[in-house]
Order: sequence, then structure tokens, then C-alpha cells
Amino acid sequence: MPNNILLVGNPNTGKSTLFNQLTGLRQKTANFEGVTVEKKKGKFGNHNIIDLPGLKSLWSVTLDEEVSAREIIHNKKPDQSPVLFIASGLNLEENLLLFSQIADLQVPMALVLNYKDEVTKNKIQINLTDLKSKLGCPVFLVNSRSGEGVDLVRALIKSDGFKIPSAFARSYYDKVSDKGFENNYRPKLMQWVDSDNSVIKGDAIQDLEKRHLIIHNILQDTVRQPKELQQVSRGEKLDKVFLHPLWGTLIFLVILFLVFQAIFTFATYPMDWIDGFFGNLANWAVSTIQPTWLGDLIGNGIIKGLGGILIFIPQIAILFFLFGILESTGYMSRISFLSDNLLKRFGLSGSAVVPLVSGLACSIPAIMSARAINNEQERLAIILATPFMTCSARLPVYAILIALIFPEDTFLGIFNIKGLALFGMYMLGTLMSLLAAWIVIKFKSSDKKSMWILELPLYRRPHWKRVFQDMYLKTKSFVVDAGKVILLFSIILWFLSSFSPHSESYLQEKITENITNKIPEESAAEIESSTNLQYSYSGYIGKFIEPAIAPLGYDWKIGIALFSSFAAREIFVGTLSTLYSVGSEEESTIIGRLKAERIPGTTSPRFTIATCISLLLFYAFALQCMSTVAIVRRETGSWKWPAIQFTAMLIIAYLAALAAFQLLN
Repeated sequence: MPNNILLVGNPNTGKSTLFNQLTGLRQKTANFEGVTVEKKKGKFGNHNIIDLPGLKSLWSVTLDEEVSAREIIHNKKPDQSPVLFIASGLNLEENLLLFSQIADLQVPMALVLNYKDEVTKNKIQINLTDLKSKLGCPVFLVNSRSGEGVDLVRALIKSDGFKIPSAFARSYYDKVSDKGFENNYRPKLMQWVDSDNSVIKGDAIQDLEKRHLIIHNILQDTVRQPKELQQVSRGEKLDKVFLHPLWGTLIFLVILFLVFQAIFTFATYPMDWIDGFFGNLANWAVSTIQPTWLGDLIGNGIIKGLGGILIFIPQIAILFFLFGILESTGYMSRISFLSDNLLKRFGLSGSAVVPLVSGLACSIPAIMSARAINNEQERLAIILATPFMTCSARLPVYAILIALIFPEDTFLGIFNIKGLALFGMYMLGTLMSLLAAWIVIKFKSSDKKSMWILELPLYRRPHWKRVFQDMYLKTKSFVVDAGKVILLFSIILWFLSSFSPHSESYLQEKITENITNKIPEESAAEIESSTNLQYSYSGYIGKFIEPAIAPLGYDWKIGIALFSSFAAREIFVGTLSTLYSVGSEEESTIIGRLKAERIPGTTSPRFTIATCISLLLFYAFALQCMSTVAIVRRETGSWKWPAIQFTAMLIIAYLAALAAFQLLN
């Protein structure tokens, strides 16, 4: 029995929803061999279900589509994997074009017609028995959202009931014989496609006409449907509003604004609970665990460090949840369509929206998704500009800095001021991304025009199970990936902050000297903690870089957090939590501890409005993610572009932070 099953289909056919139904939470993401295009792989019994990127036909034009085409075409005996083909029950004639191409490869297949509820609602009648007979393979009608009919698909997989369809000629199979995809298939394709990849001609057009004729005849005998589908008609009416140049844009901005309001409004209570819990847990560890150094390591090093990132789980989960709703309803595609005219002013097409919006979650998959852009100049511009988008790793940094300088007040009695500030940071990141892309396109001119075709999915109610499942998996991935790095850095920072190259007697002498010269507001315990940290290994690292960052309003402690976060931005919060908690039992919460921090020898707060805004701008513009640098290197095939990108973003971040602090201080 074959171990792998390929899940194949056009975009917007509910393929990922069926994948989730079959695999549940037993899934993971990885890259296809030799490329950075992401694939999903999940377990169903003893089978691996591989969810291939959606494609229209085997005549692929984008890199994502080409990856799927390669997997399908190279899927040959003796280890041939069956194909579970997903088609929309509302758009069968178009979906079956790809089905017919795969059928030519003599692959065992089964056809799953999705959206059974919408098929019924639109009074479409499908004779499954006749369709199965004419195609020569199993056919199922399911609702992947509710799970109706999916049990039959599970039974098919368990019984290995896939069959080779007999309805189509083997024209493609002959063209891609033993010479393989690169040497035989792709050159013939390129002979039949114009230079702009927009017009298929010659033998290919005759092949398509033949396929459409066969498909049309099959469906004419097996499917009955009204001339105008009810759901399509309703969607067209909604699109008159949502895609209107003025009203559609205003609605989009309002939706985006409400998303960021919700991130602060609904996350406040769980964040306060998590913050307090980890603060109390850390204090318990310090006072209970023996020997003392171990309790200090676990409490002030590991627990406080992890608490610095886990506190933001509510905000990150809310972000993924709300974006999941927009995707599930079909509205996210409307954002792409609506943005096309705006993006043209920056030299981009609507295809750039997908990686840019994906960059709000993480730059790494966003940069990978730029492979769907077939214009190399535009693709490079998006790769270099996407890291300016406000990714989820920036969210913890923004959240804590905004909480330090903005009150809990509301604007007009309704809108949370912190939410307004966060919305502003996201808009700033988006603007910088567009400007960066425009600059790249201007300096790297090309005569080749980009082509972009977008199929708008039907409007649907949110699929809540999938929304919550995706929210869980994405949040878990963020926390696990970030947690590993933060745990390592927390231990290293605790060691560097807890030990000194100096002797105990030297440290005690400095502590006594500082207590003698202390200001009334400082306690002896605070002075002892601050002095030990100042003369620790991390203190000397911070002092070394302090001259370069002092004009930005940062001291050596902030410098350590800044330096360490170049591996990953989210480390910043955990580092501050560790640094400002070492040897301290005064404040149990992160924000409270930072608010209480004073400039040594004064009563002035360390984290002033000028300093926090300077930090916000630095983190908005600097490329502090080594994983992103590595992906850019891999996608561009050279260290030239990531080096230019990293240097340019660092210079922009430094100058913006410098200007902000000097003007506001």
C-alpha cells in the first residue's frame, strides 16, 4: 500500500480544509527538496498526506505552481503515490482541466467534489454514479467544512481504492517520457508560451480545446445547474461595495483598525494574568530552590526569560485568529484586488499583496511566497521590502514599549489609545515596505512587464474549526520556535549578568561606595543589584557598545537587549526581563519593573517617551532576524542582496531612532 498521498487541486477549492479534516493536528510544514517553497505534511493512519500548493494546470508559470507540477509529473512507478484531487462543486468544468492532465500520467486517482452545502443551495444536481463511470475513478461529494462525506474519503484511503481514470488520452504522458521535466517537458511548454507568459498558442491551444470539449461533454450528461448561481449573484452584489475604490478602501482600513484595537482590548486580562503568574513563579523559584545559584538561574534566568515571550501569546493568537477569519470568508483575496491600483504606483502588481500581507505574520514564509511573482524585478523588490512589514515577532516589542508610554485611556470614549498607537506602527511598516519596493524597482529597471491574474473566491461563512486550528498551530509554531532561542539566550544572559571578572571584595567595595553616594529614593538592595549587574560580563559588553547607542537614548542595559535581539527581535523583551530582574525582588511584573527603572544617580525614568519612541522606530526598521537573512540569501542565490538589505535597514533604523530621540528629548 503506498505510504504517500498527494492532495492536489486548484486554488480556492477547500483543499487545505480537507487536509485539516484528514490529519487534524498531526501535521507539520517543511520545504520541498532543493527549494524553499513550503509544503504541508500530515498523518492519516499509516499514510502521509502531502498538501501541494494550488495550481491551475501543469503548464505552470509561477515557481509555486512549478513545484507542484514537478511533484506530480515525477510521481512515477514503482513508488507512485495516488492523487486525491479536490475540485469545487460550483466550478467543475474549469477544475477538471488539471484533473485531465494528471489523468494522462496514468496515476491512481480519486475525485472529491467539495462544497456540498453550496451545491445543494444553488440547486446543482450531480449524478455521482454516472460521473464516476465516465471518469473511471471514485468520485465523492463532500463538505470539507462540516466534515460531511469525509468518512467516505477516509474509507477510500484505508482500502487503497484509487483508480486510474480512463476518460482522457495520454498526450501529456507521451511528452514527458523518460527524459524528465527539465529536458523535455519545460522546453516544449516555453515554445508554446509568449514572452510575457500570458498567451498559450500552437499545439497547446489545440490540446486545451480538446480537453475542454471532453470535459464539457462529460458534465453535460452528469450535471444540471441553473444559468445563474445564487451564491455567485450574491457575491457580485457584495463586491460592488467591498471592491469600490472609495468605500472598499475605507472598509478595509476600518477592519484593519478594529483588528489592532482588539489585540490590545481583549488581550489585556490574560496578559496581566500570565505576567503575574510568571513573576510569582520566578520569586517562588528564587526563594525555594537550592542551591541558591540554581534557584536564581531557574527563577530570574529561565522563568523570567520565557515569561517575557509567553505573555504575548494572547495578542499573537488574536492576530492569527482575526486574520484567519478574513481568509476564511474570502475577504483577504478582495484586499489583494483592492490594493492593485495602489501598488501600481509603487511599480508593483496585485500579486505583491500576498507576500506583503503574509509579512504581518512572519517574513520568512512571506519571502518564500514571492515565488508566485513571475516578474524577477518585482520579486526581488518584494524580497527586499517585505521585512519592513510588522511581523508577529515585533508585536511583543511594540506591545511592551507602547504599554510603557501610553495610558489606559480611550479616544472619544471608545478607541483604546494603545490600539491606535499599534495601528500607527503597522501603517508605518507598510509604508516603508512600499517605499523600499519602489526604490528597488527604480534602481533595478527592467523592460519586462508583470502579469497578474486573481480568482476571487466565493464569500463564505468563517470555518470556525479551521480558524481555531490554524490559530493554534501558528501560535504554537511561533512560541516553540521563539522559545527555543529565548531559553538558550536567557541562560547565557543569566550567566553573563550573574558573574563578574572581579573578586567579591572588589564588588563589595563598589557597592559600599555607591550606597554612600546614593540618592534618597534608591534602596540599598537596588544599588547592590545594579552594581553587580554593572560589573558583570554583560555589563562590560553593554558598556562597550554604549557610546554608539547613547545618542539614541539607550544605556548599556538596553544595549545588551538590542545586541542580543539581532538573532531574533522577540528576544528583546526576554532580555530586558532577565537583565532588570537579576538580583531584584521588588517588582514581579515586567512592565512594572521597567517603569520603576531610573537613570543612575537621578530620579528620572530610564524609559521616557523619547527613549521608547526611539526604540519603536529602531525595531520598526532594523533587520533583526538571522533566519530572514538566510532565506533572502537562499532566494536570491547570493550574499550580495542580504548584505545590502541588512546594512540599509540598519542605517535607516539608526537614523530614525537618532532623530526621534534628539527631537523629543
